[in-house]
Amino acid sequence: MAVPSILLLCIIFLSGCWDQMNIEQRGFVLGVAIDAYPPAPAKEEGKKPGETPPEEEMELEIMETHTGKPLYALTVQLPILRKSSQPSEGGTSGGGGQDSNTWDITQIGNSIYSMNRELLSRTSLALYYEHLQVIVLSDRIARQGIADVLDFFTRDPEMRRRVRVFISKGEAKSVLDVTPRVEEYASMYLSKMPINATRNSRMVHQTDLGEIIIAMHNDFSFILPVAQSTKDEIKISGAAAIKGDKMVGWVSELETEAVKMIQNRYLGGVVTVSSPEKEGAIEVLEVTKAKTKITPLIKNDEITMRIKIMAAGNYAEHVQKGVQNTRVDTLIARLQQEFEKEIAKNCAATIEKFQSEYKTDVFQFCQILQAEEPAYWEKISGDWEDHVFPGMNVEIEVDVTINLTGSTR
Repeated sequence: MAVPSILLLCIIFLSGCWDQMNIEQRGFVLGVAIDAYPPAPAKEEGKKPGETPPEEEMELEIMETHTGKPLYALTVQLPILRKSSQPSEGGTSGGGGQDSNTWDITQIGNSIYSMNRELLSRTSLALYYEHLQVIVLSDRIARQGIADVLDFFTRDPEMRRRVRVFISKGEAKSVLDVTPRVEEYASMYLSKMPINATRNSRMVHQTDLGEIIIAMHNDFSFILPVAQSTKDEIKISGAAAIKGDKMVGWVSELETEAVKMIQNRYLGGVVTVSSPEKEGAIEVLEVTKAKTKITPLIKNDEITMRIKIMAAGNYAEHVQKGVQNTRVDTLIARLQQEFEKEIAKNCAATIEKFQSEYKTDVFQFCQILQAEEPAYWEKISGDWEDHVFPGMNVEIEVDVTINLTGSTR
């Protein structure tokens, strides 16, 4: 009789998971956008006669808070699974329109966690974040500080550290509102774009939530990619410089390229120069490989960062080509020198901007000093970004090798 009793007990305990939830009950959050609240005042000339004020339109979105005033507008993007296999034809921009594949729900409050729970009063689905692809923060939020709004995502066990983080120029929600032409969901579309950094050096490809957490915990400055959007298209354009946890300024596409080159994170890209052979002509180099070595030199209590950049690539294009009288080997040697000067000029100008205007070490020279000159770093670490870094000397040496020249007929 003992054996049947044991089997009966096993059946009871192995009957299933106590917290099992069917897939139909889950709301798979693909993207999150966080904007500042209240929104920036709309221009009067853009307001239509009789238009409902934004405060009345968003009545369902505002939650009653225990303390304080609403600070954020949290938008989550959920896929409408029954429509996921149907192509979106002329989908309504704004997510959740009749032809849209997603439902973008916005909640207003002063705590990301409480707003997330408040969303449950507006959907029958349990929000599930393990498939989260992107977090988009508006530039207003970034200038106020990103640590507070990311705290929820760093604590919740459902969040993956590989979630990509972007800064938007203007409203963050508008990025999720895009109805992409080649992807079903704007969140998936945006999350895949940094893959092209192997060919386009002007986009930041290392944007993971985990890396941001490490940088902020170590008090390192860094850059985040900037996303701009239209109705059906998103572009990653340049970056935003983050000091501490606050955005201090914009970084142009060429400056982003220089930062990646100096950080030894350059995967591939294109450099153009004026032709040394013909006025008005442009020469194009496809950079296929780049490596940077930085050596700190300390003399008489002054720091010099010696930056050695070695780049190799292919002679890709000659625009406005004229009669070529120069020997190929001589032309290639001259072109290598021109590309070297262009790369060095761009890197030097970018460093100077961060030293004088932003006083922000996004190149993370501090890590090199900390590793190679720990005693000196201890002495100057407290004044690094505000005083030492802005007055630091920089020496840049670039070595370019053109491997392939191609052939024309």
